[in-house]
Amino acid sequence: MIWFVMILTGLINFIFRISMFSGIRNIHLPLSLNRYVVYVPTSVLSAIIASSLISFNGQEVLYEAEKLVAASIAVIFAYLTKSVSATLVAGLITIWIM
Repeated sequence: MIWFVMILTGLINFIFRISMFSGIRNIHLPLSLNRYVVYVPTSVLSAIIASSLISFNGQEVLYEAEKLVAASIAVIFAYLTKSVSATLVAGLITIWIM
């Protein structure tokens, strides 16, 4: 069963990745669906960031204070500068200092 799941997810992953390079990009989504698709990258990135900052171990919530401080400083820089580069630099410098 595990091999079936691994092969199936590999095929699905391959199909999604190859579709970016084929002519499938020119498909236009309906306007009702397009309104929601714009939020997908933000929600996925938020989930990835949240899961790297906070994790659950049974009944406990585990977090690393250094990561939370660096993330907070990066959020402040992102709000003030509206620059992805400045946000990355601020977060990385904070991690390196700590």
